[in-house]
Amino acid sequence: MRIKMIKAIFKKEMIDILRDKKTLFMGIVLPIILYPVLMILMTQILSASMNNIERQDINIAFDKNPSSNLISAIEDYSDDETGKINIIESKDYKKELEDGLIDAYIEVKENDKLEDYSIYINSSKENSMTVVDKLEEILDEYKVNITEAKLESEGLNINEVLNPIVYKTVDVAKTEEIAGFFLGQILPVILIIGILLGAIYPAIDSMAGEKERGTLETLFTLPITNLELVMGKYMAVSFCAIVTAILNILSILLTLGFLLASGGMVEGISMGSFDAGQLIIPLIITLICVCLFAMVISAVSMCVCSLAKSFKDAQNYITPVMFLVLIPSYVSMIPNIKLNGITAIIPVVNISLLIKSVLSFNANISLVAMVFISNFTFVILAVILLSKMFNSEEILFGSSRSFSFLEKRSNIKKGTMPSISDGIILYAFGLVLLIYVGSLIQLKFGMAGIAMTQVMIIGLPLLFAYYIKSDFKKVFSLNLPKVKHIFGAISLWIGTYVVVMIITQILLYLFPHSMEVVEGLNDALFIKDNLILNILIVAGMPAICEEMFFRGFLLSSFKNSKKSYKGAIIFTGILFGFMHMDFIRMIPTGLLGISFAYAVCKTNSIYISMFMHFLNNGFAVVVSHFANNLEQTEVATTSVGMSIGQVLIYLVVGLVFIFIGSRLFKDKNRPSEGKSI
Repeated sequence: MRIKMIKAIFKKEMIDILRDKKTLFMGIVLPIILYPVLMILMTQILSASMNNIERQDINIAFDKNPSSNLISAIEDYSDDETGKINIIESKDYKKELEDGLIDAYIEVKENDKLEDYSIYINSSKENSMTVVDKLEEILDEYKVNITEAKLESEGLNINEVLNPIVYKTVDVAKTEEIAGFFLGQILPVILIIGILLGAIYPAIDSMAGEKERGTLETLFTLPITNLELVMGKYMAVSFCAIVTAILNILSILLTLGFLLASGGMVEGISMGSFDAGQLIIPLIITLICVCLFAMVISAVSMCVCSLAKSFKDAQNYITPVMFLVLIPSYVSMIPNIKLNGITAIIPVVNISLLIKSVLSFNANISLVAMVFISNFTFVILAVILLSKMFNSEEILFGSSRSFSFLEKRSNIKKGTMPSISDGIILYAFGLVLLIYVGSLIQLKFGMAGIAMTQVMIIGLPLLFAYYIKSDFKKVFSLNLPKVKHIFGAISLWIGTYVVVMIITQILLYLFPHSMEVVEGLNDALFIKDNLILNILIVAGMPAICEEMFFRGFLLSSFKNSKKSYKGAIIFTGILFGFMHMDFIRMIPTGLLGISFAYAVCKTNSIYISMFMHFLNNGFAVVVSHFANNLEQTEVATTSVGMSIGQVLIYLVVGLVFIFIGSRLFKDKNRPSEGKSI
């Protein structure tokens, strides 16, 4: 790999990027202008709005005439700065509260010589909370006046009775720690947004833009290697993302400094007690984190954009990536989630929590190192994936079909195989139906709803395959397996099940609160004292319906060549785990999905994965049924009391069974088709 060539490609890409006005605006102009304008204007507007609400007059009504002392307290509270409180008559207080004619209605009751006040408001009105605060202050003052008058009449010392103790709260946090805590809440989200904006448009231009202009083919004719071309483009996109992130940081810090100097928007922070030098090291660590993360996002964005054929396609492809990155970034705003050994290796989440912990002066050196190592690993993996994609002419220049459901059925050739886009759209459509329709019918009809959901799952791929005139035998791998494949399936399932149970126990040990989710799922899935119905609905139907969806249509859509079948196995397994939408089950279910897909690819028979799926679910049903009660089953199957030695023994046993099962399958990537039904 020649550095000189990489520099030449880098220079060429930077010139192209800087010529694009949209990229310049999103990467440079937007962070410099947007944050100061938004933060300063919003702060001023918010302050002005609050002052305006405070100065507005308030109209209140009583159900009967209040005492003269209370009227005096109300009149004493009213002034020009807080607004006047007017007492008016009311006939229908509910309607008047809704129409805004009165702001509060007070009902007075006398109970054992006590005055009982009920304040009625309409919380949908903007000033409702301000009204409540003012009335509560008035009533508190009125209560104190009555108490003092009674104590004086009894000849008691007012101060000794009302204030027998004195206390105060002393905040030992330094000003820079308060500022760091405040920055740690909002800075990660803003930085990740800035990195996305800085990486996405250069990535689109360097990949899809090159294809659309027809210049990518020219670059491949130059006397340079694909790796040199990839690294040059990657460095240019990463550089833009890093520069954008740095500009975001500077813009935010300068804006906060201006707000702080002009009065501050964070209570308890003043310029006089603020030591900015204490934030230098945290900001340097934050900057390093941002640079690593920018490199990861740049590589991922380039990988996604390399699949697009035009600028418009790339924008459509990159949108899901933006959501997948933005949603985890909000974890910095969740109080109870902190940086630990688990969150330190989760992409996006680790960066967000690290920035929060560093700026709050709560960072652990080992966790910081773990975040650095994990993100550096992600960078290497993403670059390797990007280089692999650049070596594939099918990915860069292939003319694969787009979503065929948009085509007229009469224009589709008979025997059409589903494309990757078909699989993605089908999965997305199935996921949406499962969330919005499946969950509702399961809550409404219980076990019958689960059965209806399974019918919906199998109906989608069958209808889609019929519409695009696919060969059902080929798409769904409807081939009879050999006898040795049955034994191989049993061995592979046993090994996978052992590994999955070990992983499940580790997850339950790390996240003990997830046990409640497991208990809830067991209660929801199984009908007590009805073994046959449980086997049919919980084991039989998913074994057929889910396998036709995932190891049938979806696997075929991703498995288009011998080179890609391994990726198809992993990807469909991940999607299978994600569709279960439960954190504690995603990884174990994903591994089971990978095992099922591997069996189908090796035997070219979906009946093998159906058999393994039935074994897995049926085993759980039988164990749950014959246990003394559900709680004993859970303790027996999910307790985390094994030693490290036992875990290693079980792991070795599981891997041995997996090896035996794989050896019993055909040792070819594309085995010959067996007999069809």
